[in-house]
Amino acid sequence: MSPLAGICIGSLAIAFGFIIYAFLRGSPGLRSYIVTRVLLTLPMVFILVTVIFVVMRVIPGDPVSSQLGPRGSIEARERMREQLGLNDPIIVQYFNYLGKVVRLDLGEALIFGHRPIIDELSERLPATIELTLPAMVFAVGFGVLSGALAAKNRKKASDYGLRLFSIASYSIPIFWLGLVLQVIFGINLGAFPIAGRIDSITNIGLERITNVLVIDSIITGNWAALGSVLHHLILPSLTLGIVLTGVFVRLSRINVIESLVQDYIIAGRARGIRERILVYKHALSNALIPIVTLIGLQFSVLLAGAVLTETTFSWPGMGLYLVERIGQRDYTAVQGVILVFALSVSVISLLTDIIYAFIDPRVRY
Repeated sequence: MSPLAGICIGSLAIAFGFIIYAFLRGSPGLRSYIVTRVLLTLPMVFILVTVIFVVMRVIPGDPVSSQLGPRGSIEARERMREQLGLNDPIIVQYFNYLGKVVRLDLGEALIFGHRPIIDELSERLPATIELTLPAMVFAVGFGVLSGALAAKNRKKASDYGLRLFSIASYSIPIFWLGLVLQVIFGINLGAFPIAGRIDSITNIGLERITNVLVIDSIITGNWAALGSVLHHLILPSLTLGIVLTGVFVRLSRINVIESLVQDYIIAGRARGIRERILVYKHALSNALIPIVTLIGLQFSVLLAGAVLTETTFSWPGMGLYLVERIGQRDYTAVQGVILVFALSVSVISLLTDIIYAFIDPRVRY
């Protein structure tokens, strides 16, 4: 089994384990809600896969033209199209693809040695995970605490400053922010590298086990590699995290402000409880329910931002791989990446909705 297949199967097992637990422990209303959400998720993934299949074959260009170029002979073009199965009717290609997807077979790349897509994505997915997880942790942690601080200091300078930051961070194009950070901290100051995941010399001595370099460095005790990996990770993860932070700041601020006018907060003030404890312990904890939902919704934005971030920083993840293969019209590779992204977003959205319904009994169909 490839690492990608192991990661996907393990993640799906955990996700559906929680869904089954919530279904068994939940009320009849929650069970009905879970069944409805699961039934809505399946056609959504099917429609998305179908749309990508059609779009890749409608846009100009194909893998044959990408490989042979304008000087390729007609005989060579036809021979390659026959080898790649591109001369089959569209409906035949479509059902062949669906049959492979059901068997968890993403097919083979149409260019560059025709490697299995599952093997290529196994090399790229860990890099994307290594980039997106710190970015999301930074966005949620900094955004939620900043939003609570803005609510605590409502209509003061810090509140206005954080609100302005949230608007600016959400509006800035991620590739532009990445380029600015590269110029300032990478080129002018020389503090951080501007491309790659690890120094080339350090990379030679690092044993790859999971291909998540932070984990591999810790497992093998290669602390020099760990330092290099973290050094390379700071700028791209910070870029992606800053762009995601703004929406968490605004949502946290609004919900904490609403919590601060509730009776239990007023009663706490009357008892002499410190304002900091009321804000960060009581008001913030009750404001986290909508934030949990937002984390799931922002996951799709996270993946989209990862595509631009990886392209800007030459980060060898699935985003950069997707951009490269779209340019080369590698249908199979693009469909494989989109399918993994679609399943990830669908499962995360499903889990988020169920967790929200599990926490708040008012959320039911």
